[in-house]
Amino acid sequence: MRFHSCTSVVASLLVLAVVSLPAHAAEKLKGFYSGSGGISAEVHRVFIIEFAADGTAILQQKWHDKDPQTWHARWKQENKKVTLIYYTAKESKESKDAPLPEPLIFDFKHGTLTPVSWDTPTLGYTGPPKLTPFGGTNAQAGSVAGCRDLNILDPTRECVTWGSNR
Repeated sequence: MRFHSCTSVVASLLVLAVVSLPAHAAEKLKGFYSGSGGISAEVHRVFIIEFAADGTAILQQKWHDKDPQTWHARWKQENKKVTLIYYTAKESKESKDAPLPEPLIFDFKHGTLTPVSWDTPTLGYTGPPKLTPFGGTNAQAGSVAGCRDLNILDPTRECVTWGSNR
């Protein structure tokens, strides 16, 4: 009888450990992710996202020989799926009537964000490239809600805020 109760406890602990393993194995987003691509200079672009701890994000896309495009979004991570929902920043001069892009959805595996769904008019037919984290220390900022743009000279430094005179 004693042996049976001991094996039941051990079996229960093993089941609990196996069930809780995926929760501990979930990958966490770092602050910055980037990627680039294009088959020719005319369609080459660099794509950068900064994820903040409060669920805000700023995305920037820079096509070859064009001004950068910047969007603000809220992000959420559910297991291996990361979803960004665009919003219009209060301080921006963007039209409140302009339709926002459809959500951008990534699969998050082995530290890489692979796009699976995006707004074609905004991000093109091929969508954004696969995104990988910047090397070294790449911690999330508290918030990027007050950002107007990324700091294009050094994206890992503070963003350009709405009150900046740059």
